[in-house]
Amino acid sequence: MAAEMAPQSSASIARHRVRDQIQELILSGGYPAGAKLRQLHLAEQFGVSQAVVREALLEMQAIGLVRTIDNRGMYVSELNAQKLIEALQVREMLEALAARLCCGRVPHDQANALRIMAERIHDLGRRRHRDQAGVIDRDLHLQLVHLSGNTMLVRLSENYRVLGKVIRSQLEPEAVYAGHLAIIDAIESVQPDSAERAMREHIRAGRETVEREIAAGIFVPHWIKE
Repeated sequence: MAAEMAPQSSASIARHRVRDQIQELILSGGYPAGAKLRQLHLAEQFGVSQAVVREALLEMQAIGLVRTIDNRGMYVSELNAQKLIEALQVREMLEALAARLCCGRVPHDQANALRIMAERIHDLGRRRHRDQAGVIDRDLHLQLVHLSGNTMLVRLSENYRVLGKVIRSQLEPEAVYAGHLAIIDAIESVQPDSAERAMREHIRAGRETVEREIAAGIFVPHWIKE
């Protein structure tokens, strides 16, 4: 049985690798909006079958990075402001639920580990190492989603997390740090209402900052490489 499962596992790993590499190229501008994604070329470029490339592209189509034009193939979608705002709106709702579900599930040592991450984010932010801070920030939030114990939330989070890779927080490090501590403290003290509210306020503050920058015409996507 193990031998029968091995090819499927290998194909899954290959698909994820190809998906992540194409996503990086799209979000970093390597593949601009409107570019045609030729499956044969991509298969040769990444050393995989066209079937693996097709499955990777279909995953990206589901989250809006790729679109299909009938009888013409797949193309890179335009990454516009509305998509980013929608992703942040969904993130606010889902991660607020994750924070609520974390209550009673996160042991003391895990909460301390999250606090250490929050301190690291704060330190990097104060020293203006925003990209490094962004990577750890994303990891902290991802851990909270996983700690919620809700597998559906984990799967849904993959959609908005991809678009979040081009959003670098412009909030002051102290505000980010205070938001993280409020979430972690509420979770550890098993206060689900407070945990949910703290998470919503934390993400909403970032979304409103992005909305103001977009409205003022000064928003610039920043690819956060993990």
